[in-house]
Amino acid sequence: MNAYEYLNALRAALSSLPDEEIDSAMRYYEDYFLDAGEENADRVIAELGDPQKVAQDILNDYGGVARSTARTGASTGSDGVSTADEYARQQKRRVKGVSPWVLALLVLIGLPVGIPLLLGAGGVLIGVLAAIVGVLIAAVVLCAALPFALCASGLVLSVFAFLVLSTPASAILTLGVGLTCLAAGILLAALILRLCVLFVPPLVRGFVALLRWPIDRLRGVRK
Repeated sequence: MNAYEYLNALRAALSSLPDEEIDSAMRYYEDYFLDAGEENADRVIAELGDPQKVAQDILNDYGGVARSTARTGASTGSDGVSTADEYARQQKRRVKGVSPWVLALLVLIGLPVGIPLLLGAGGVLIGVLAAIVGVLIAAVVLCAALPFALCASGLVLSVFAFLVLSTPASAILTLGVGLTCLAAGILLAALILRLCVLFVPPLVRGFVALLRWPIDRLRGVRK
């Protein structure tokens, strides 16, 4: 049973109530599912229980509110609150009402365990991020150093061929090796630049998303 089916079953079970009371009750439970989120619908259904039982509780609560209102001789109290609003308030207290003292006690009990866990998780996250940054820096240094070394070697060998070697064959051979290294360095530099254009932006976006993930999770919990 999903949230839609649950709400339909609950509405059908409340058919004996006036329409405005049904609408008031359904608005409360619809908001309850919306606040929990679609991914938590099963948990909410398990928490609320069978819709027939929930409907019976609503009918009992409504009967008590209606009898109390009837004794005052009106459907609204001195503050203008209708029976539907009073019922919704009672339901909210019944489902969500948790004593602040209980929450404070749970927080105090969880602090000795929660703080070390949070510190450990933070340390692991910082270590992972530092490792990723180190790998990226090493990759950048290697990609910059290798083409530079090839180009520098090619220039040095080319100059060496003209200035040092006296044998034409040796000079030509050395010049060929130098020019080959220079060409290889230029091609490698062009290839690295092309790969950077293709892969660096997605890597940066992924790294930023990794950094923002804990913040987004905290925002989702707070909402």
